Amino acid sequence: MTASSLDVPPGPGFVSTVAAATGIRRTPDGDLVQLLITHPGPRRSNETTETVEHGMRRLATALHLGPGGQEPPVIGPQIVIRMGRVALDYGHDQYVMTIPPPSQDWLALVTHGAMVRICLVTAPLALGAGGDEHDAHLRASLAAGQVMWGTTYARRRL
Repeated sequence: MTASSLDVPPGPGFVSTVAAATGIRRTPDGDLVQLLITHPGPRRSNETTETVEHGMRRLATALHLGPGGQEPPVIGPQIVIRMGRVALDYGHDQYVMTIPPPSQDWLALVTHGAMVRICLVTAPLALGAGGDEHDAHLRASLAAGQVMWGTTYARRRL
């Protein structure tokens, strides 16, 4: 796999295996709308941990995400909302990534212009992992340079 292979967004076969979760972090300074993107790890016969991590790096590159240890870049309006359904435009010329139905609070905030912090973790995380496991995985991945992030928002219809 060459560095230039990162320039091509992953196809729908890979993206359909990616897990996404929405959330709102409530702080005294305001609400932070979040989108966490992970992968449960190799599940198909042709997948390895390395191919999964490469696919996640391709997804991060396609989204123009920056390193987790730096200020997150604003990546433009990548959230698409239509009839209450949410998708992420990740740069593929034919496909978008569907997002599981978010809470009504999340949807209302994003619909009304809130910024969304995307956090993508390249290291696989099991689907059954609980909150404490998510936190530990995120911290370890950040320390290992395996977290990419950025800030996006919903597209406005004209």
